Amino acid sequence: MIKNIVFDIGDVLVKFMPEASVRYAGVDEKEVDNVLAATVGSRWWTELDRGIMDEDEVITKMIEESPKYKEAIRRFFDDGKELLVEAFDYSEKWIADMKSKGYKVYLLSNYPRSYFLLHSEIRMPFVKNVDGKVVSAFVKHVKPEPEIYRILLDTYRLVPSECVFIDDREENVEGAVKAGMHGIVFKNYVDANRKLDAILEDGNIDEE
Repeated sequence: MIKNIVFDIGDVLVKFMPEASVRYAGVDEKEVDNVLAATVGSRWWTELDRGIMDEDEVITKMIEESPKYKEAIRRFFDDGKELLVEAFDYSEKWIADMKSKGYKVYLLSNYPRSYFLLHSEIRMPFVKNVDGKVVSAFVKHVKPEPEIYRILLDTYRLVPSECVFIDDREENVEGAVKAGMHGIVFKNYVDANRKLDAILEDGNIDEE
């Protein structure tokens, strides 16, 4: 019996918009792709998600690898942070619907600390309605590392077989399945909600 719905955040409940963030920071249009590659596209962004290195250290590493874009990288972090995500229209209602049906709702997300603190206040109203959350930068592990799933399950005393995990990245869903949870690879809201309804009704999920 399913009792818990676990959502990823980025590109499931919010639209990840690094291009808009870079443009808002005033980066020249000809340099947008290069600045994206130097920031969210770099290996250091994962370290920001992991939370072991602090933000200033990560920015320094990004600048060391792309010194030409030093000022643009700093503006991306200083001025573009707020606009990195935008909640989808369906997100708050989706969570409310699950809770109204008696399910517990949790978040399990790779997310940098300062971004999560800011966005949960001004860009993600649904955060206040969930029953619990595990955010990578706060626990020093990222999906699909096995430890982060275990942290979620242990922290909230969840039975894996009673959980459905929804994430847009297949490898992250595979990690949840290995931890004993049911998994749905998010493609769009309609598809994911249909698959979620199916697994809640009878445990079957149509991947076609």
